[in-house]
Amino acid sequence: MEKIKTDRRLKGEFMCMCFFMCSFLGVVCYHAWNILGTTMFIIVVLICGIVGLAPLILSAEIWAFNNHLGRGVRYAWKHYKLVLGLRKNLLDAGIYTTKKFGAMKWAKIPWISIDFNADYKSGTVLIENSIQFNDKLSSIDISPSMGRYVVEQVYLTDDANHYRFEFYDSSLERRLVFDSFEAFKAHSSSTGNYELFIDSYTNLTLTHQLIVGQTGSGKSYALHGYLLQMLLKPVPYHLYFADPKASSIALLGERVSLGTTADDFDGIVALLETFVSQMQERQKQIKSLLSQKIDGDYKDFDLSPHILIFDEFADFSLLLQSKDKKVRDHVNSLISSIVLKGRQSGFFLWIVMQQAGSNNIPTYIRDNLPWKVVLGNAEDQTYTTAFGAGVDIPLRKMQAGDGVFTYPAVASKPRLCEFPTLDFDILKALEAGVM
Repeated sequence: MEKIKTDRRLKGEFMCMCFFMCSFLGVVCYHAWNILGTTMFIIVVLICGIVGLAPLILSAEIWAFNNHLGRGVRYAWKHYKLVLGLRKNLLDAGIYTTKKFGAMKWAKIPWISIDFNADYKSGTVLIENSIQFNDKLSSIDISPSMGRYVVEQVYLTDDANHYRFEFYDSSLERRLVFDSFEAFKAHSSSTGNYELFIDSYTNLTLTHQLIVGQTGSGKSYALHGYLLQMLLKPVPYHLYFADPKASSIALLGERVSLGTTADDFDGIVALLETFVSQMQERQKQIKSLLSQKIDGDYKDFDLSPHILIFDEFADFSLLLQSKDKKVRDHVNSLISSIVLKGRQSGFFLWIVMQQAGSNNIPTYIRDNLPWKVVLGNAEDQTYTTAFGAGVDIPLRKMQAGDGVFTYPAVASKPRLCEFPTLDFDILKALEAGVM
């Protein structure tokens, strides 16, 4: 069965036919009127130009407009190639409406437009939505038709008239590699006072965070990069460290902030109490400042963030379960207060663990940690407990430091991330950052 033609292909064939018919008409005129030499040439050119070239010129103008030639020839050509590939694949997938005129019929493919970001590293594809194709467009993966570009996020525009596909260039290195502390310091200075970078694509504003990953997935390494960034900020960061296993995080905490580091149960509870007490004082300060900006938060008033990094939270949960109810309720109240009230005042809880199941962390706490990261090749259950049921995880082979994350308004569905490689002495760098 012959493949149905698209409306654009029929238009192209019609214009080419017009051009050749005009040329044929010129030859017929030559034989019918016995026109010779220059006169024949002028007549043929005029006929072909008026009747044949005019539609071609119009077509070229439409092509230039549709492919944004005003942004440059390279932009227009890349736009054209990607749109052409997408149209072919949508046609093969049956995402088109059939139009008829007499015995002729053709396929009308949904309108497509592409917006590239700087240096063509990423961008968005807009595809026109309709009742007929809404379900297909919500689940289709257009990455195979986009060459080296890979789609990360898919969602409806606010008016629900188009689907927006966010993509990135998979041939570019996402992971940042720093051979020296000075190089790391220079890159860190390019981010905002309340932002942290993960890779070359991702800068995120501070909030509560959950970091999940098995041993060897790169959790500690990710924290090292975070700590260095925070210590380099012109706004002082107040850091607190809770490590019930007394492992590397406790060691780093002792180097960075000995007075706010704890590695035993009673010490961690006392640390939580101190953290909440400081948060309550900040809340009073924020309340007095809200007259300047009613919906403001700590960033609007240039206040320092406070971050409690809680490593191996599952071990602490097990210890907590062995305590009496009064102690359990007190500790849970402290943690709940932080995750529910800390955002506006700049007090954030970062929980690090291997599994985020409800037996390791209360569901209401986990659900109120909006910045979630899962590192390494995790099991399906790990992704489900971290991000919720029914989420699609990008199919990639994860190395240490590789993973996926979600973050409000940035990555509603799990998006790839790669934490930086730090090819320098981290402890010396931390000491330099403290100094």
